[in-house]
Amino acid sequence: MKKLFFITTALIFGWALLASAPVYAGEVEDIKARLEELEKKVDAQEEPGTLDRIADKITLNGAVELDYSYTDPRDITDKDSDSTSEFDIGTVELGAEVKFHEWVTGKFLLKGEDLDSDDDRVFWDEASITVQKEGFPLYFVGGKRTQPFGVFNSHLINDTITWECYEVVKTGVTVGVTHKFLGLDVSATLYKGETLVDHLTEAGYGWERDFSISNPTDPTVNPDPTDDVNSYIFNVSMFPIEGLRLSTYFDSEPGGNDRNVTAGGSGEYSIGPVTFDVEYIKALQRERFESDNIEHKESAWFAAIAYRVIDPLEIAARYEGFDDDIDGDQDEHLENRYSVGANYTLFEKGPFTTTLMMEYRRSNYENAAGSAADDKADEIFARLAFAF
Repeated sequence: MKKLFFITTALIFGWALLASAPVYAGEVEDIKARLEELEKKVDAQEEPGTLDRIADKITLNGAVELDYSYTDPRDITDKDSDSTSEFDIGTVELGAEVKFHEWVTGKFLLKGEDLDSDDDRVFWDEASITVQKEGFPLYFVGGKRTQPFGVFNSHLINDTITWECYEVVKTGVTVGVTHKFLGLDVSATLYKGETLVDHLTEAGYGWERDFSISNPTDPTVNPDPTDDVNSYIFNVSMFPIEGLRLSTYFDSEPGGNDRNVTAGGSGEYSIGPVTFDVEYIKALQRERFESDNIEHKESAWFAAIAYRVIDPLEIAARYEGFDDDIDGDQDEHLENRYSVGANYTLFEKGPFTTTLMMEYRRSNYENAAGSAADDKADEIFARLAFAF
């Protein structure tokens, strides 16, 4: 409309000049040439160039986090050890959401973690494609991403114990269906590997894969891992009432001598400035430890509350627990922990946000009789986060 307005105005003005005064043929041609030149300029302003069209299809996002941590004791195996503290660039992220088509969206996230360590980790955390038409119930997601097992909501610096134990980051394919009724979303995901139990082992809370007979040099590693795509996830989520989200999920992976089957559920409820979160995940079936030929069906859970005191200030508290399902007390096996913290938005302008975060955490551990290990650890965390 703007283009048409300019052209029409120019034409009217031009013909008005022609009608109001005697002109020669050369002057008429000159006026026509100027009108054509004006129309070209309007066209150039109205039609975006190639770079503009590309920019309209891409949304960038990113974050830089400067972290401080204090731990007492520094070594949980020695209750007489002193404390330790550290500065670190905790996470650097650069992501892009690309609109390839009206129905096709790509998400790409390059991440760096623990950049002060000897083995700096820079990696693709996500590279996925989503195909979904607005108003159509079916959708498809393919690529590397956090697969839909667990919700892991956190209002604190540290992630939940359920995330630390059960996150599945792997290349896979998901087919799902949505419906307006209760905001229902049902999906099935297929991927390859023994990712969940490997992640559970790496968490270091007491449950570790046991291949002590078949792989004595490194008993936490399966010497004969699966080489087929036969790990899968089922996920159902819904919004039964305003502010409430309920989810349940099921994961099955091949294991050393049996499949590892895990299930969980979570709920998030927001009412005014208050948000409640709960999550519980439990092993339904586990590969047997080679040392005792027993399945140890561990579980992890948390409950949390966050309250936005004023617009820039939020406070939060969380209680979480872990049960390794192993008889007796073993050093360094986590029992429970609680955390309290606060987040304050220092600056916010457009897409740019700067946040100061603080957290205190107490972790309680099992302790074998007569052990020199400590049964608790106190930690303080601070983070200055820049995000857009």
